[in-house]
Amino acid sequence: MLGLGIDVGTTNTKVALVAAPRSAADGVVELLAVASAPTPGPADLDRVLRRLAVRALAVAARADAAEQARTPRPARPRRAAPVPLAVGVASMAETGVPLDARDRPLGPWLRWDGQRAAAEAAALADRLGATALFEATGVRPSAKVPLATLAWLAAHDPDRRGALARWAGVADLAALGLTGDLVTDHTLAGRSMAYRLPPADAALPTAFDADLLAEVGLRTEHLPRVAATGSVAGTVRPGAWVAAGLRAGTPVTVAGHDHAVGAWAAGVREPGSTADSIGTAEAVCTVLAADPVRAAVARAGMSLVRTVAGRPALLAGSSSAGAMVRWWLEHEAGGRAAEELFAAVAALPDDARPDRAAGPVVLPYVSGRQTPDPDPAARARVVGDRAAHDAVALTAAMVDGLALQARWMLDAQLALGAAADPTLRPDRLVVLGGPATRNAAWMRAKAELSPVPVRLVDCAEPVAAGAALLALHRAGLLDPDDPPVLPALPGLPGGEPLPPPHPDAGAALARFTRAARDPDDLAPTPGGHP
Repeated sequence: MLGLGIDVGTTNTKVALVAAPRSAADGVVELLAVASAPTPGPADLDRVLRRLAVRALAVAARADAAEQARTPRPARPRRAAPVPLAVGVASMAETGVPLDARDRPLGPWLRWDGQRAAAEAAALADRLGATALFEATGVRPSAKVPLATLAWLAAHDPDRRGALARWAGVADLAALGLTGDLVTDHTLAGRSMAYRLPPADAALPTAFDADLLAEVGLRTEHLPRVAATGSVAGTVRPGAWVAAGLRAGTPVTVAGHDHAVGAWAAGVREPGSTADSIGTAEAVCTVLAADPVRAAVARAGMSLVRTVAGRPALLAGSSSAGAMVRWWLEHEAGGRAAEELFAAVAALPDDARPDRAAGPVVLPYVSGRQTPDPDPAARARVVGDRAAHDAVALTAAMVDGLALQARWMLDAQLALGAAADPTLRPDRLVVLGGPATRNAAWMRAKAELSPVPVRLVDCAEPVAAGAALLALHRAGLLDPDDPPVLPALPGLPGGEPLPPPHPDAGAALARFTRAARDPDDLAPTPGGHP
């Protein structure tokens, strides 16, 4: 069966057509077609999404026609154009736009990485208490949360705030174009600091919190309705989307926060399972059986969330994954193209790699460290002895730095989770993220420096594909007890076996965390970037 998935990311927007079996036992999920474009502004979002959907459906139709042409004519049935049975929308979180009374976007996205609302977040924390806010919402007060952004809007852009009739997150606005209804998902609402997170055994709210919204002069009717866990947002309405190739009445799901959607699609669904989702940012998410102590989670710089199915989970984020790679290519690559540079890193023999016990350490912090040991002043830099290493060897140290930061997040996360469940110990780390999982050098470092074996998801667009799967699931078209999972690579992207965790990984992590906490402790040498 076919599902259409939309992933509106920080950098790019993807629309994917997916063929899925009814259950994991019935076959393999297949990514039939993908169309992508740079993420547009709010006013252009619906038009760009429709154009991408047309392209994806056309690619799938051409591939199907080519397959039919290869089939002997007597055995060839006539097939109709591909038509999805459900549509799912995932997106970046903590990003949105005011809408006017006619649901037209007012200006550009107010994005999660804008860093504009730090003063407003601090004021909310002073007024309501940072600990109390985390206890209520599972989210730390910071510049990126929409509640602080809405306070900033009132203070710094009063005309736009005065014209605000409703507020839409990214996936919410996409679903509005499809269905005519403004609806969000609890995984996106839960990143806003305006949505109350109840205990793990309680039902999730279907609305934003009135008291928290009142702090910024808004009411619940200004925000989207929050779809009940497991439910669809609406159906495709007649009009432009039908002209783009969908059927009126097709179920539409706001699948949720991109990292959460990808994790579910990759099979990270039960307590004790862990996903490492990599895009512009990186998120490590561990599913739990019960909530840990919320104040301890806040001190670590993490968030307490719910999975797309409503289970408790810990979310640790780094804003610098793909963003760090871009920074590195601009500052340290010596003009070499990404593909050439990373191929050279992957080909390095072991004796040409920087010594993890004594060589340079790369701190992968383009714009601060969220967790562990939050440090908004942390910056990307090379520390330690770099003089004897060329750009290729230093790039090997950079991917080690990315892998060690993720390992540090995971170890801290597991320590927090073990307080609620002493038996917590994942048997593997599921890694997903199109370009990252095709980077053999990065994935080798991740496998060697992980505390447990890794599983690499074999899907170029796991979030878009996951949104399609989740839409089919919520429409009741998949086996409710055994929905399919995205396939895995048998080894590294180049075909080599995945290396097991390296016995010296713990020592490398200890050295990395020492440098992260005090970069001068490893005596930075000339050429590092402050």
